[in-house]
Amino acid sequence: MKKAKKVEFGIEITKPWSTEMYDHNEQVADVVRDKLFLMWDAAMELLEQSLELNDEGFEIDILDLEWKGYVNDELLTIQKAVTCYGFGTGYTVGDVAERVSQEIIDAQLYRLNEIAEELELELEKGFVGFN
Repeated sequence: MKKAKKVEFGIEITKPWSTEMYDHNEQVADVVRDKLFLMWDAAMELLEQSLELNDEGFEIDILDLEWKGYVNDELLTIQKAVTCYGFGTGYTVGDVAERVSQEIIDAQLYRLNEIAEELELELEKGFVGFN
C-alpha cells in the first residue's frame, strides 16, 4: 500500500525538500524574525520605562547597564530562547542585545522553528518539513 502524501499549509512535504518548501519556510522565517525583533524592542522599552520611574534626574543609557542586575523577565525569556544560554556578570544590556540580534539574523530555519515554538509565537502559517 502506498503511503499517503503529507501536506502542510497546502505544500506537499518531500525529501529532499522542494523549492516550494524552502520558499515557504523562508517567508515564515522573515515573519518570525520580525516578531522576535518586535518582542525584543517591546521588552527593552519596558526596561527603559521601569528605569525612568527610578530616575533621579540623570540620564541613563540602558545599553551600558549590567545585564545581570537590570534584566527583566521578558528580556531574559527571549534572550534564553534565542541564544540557549545565559549571561552573567561582565555583560552589559548592549552586549546581550547585540548578541541576540545577531543570533536572530543568523538563525537557520530549524532554529527559528524551535524559537517560535518555545516562545509560542502566533503565526498564520508555520514552518513545514520539521515534524
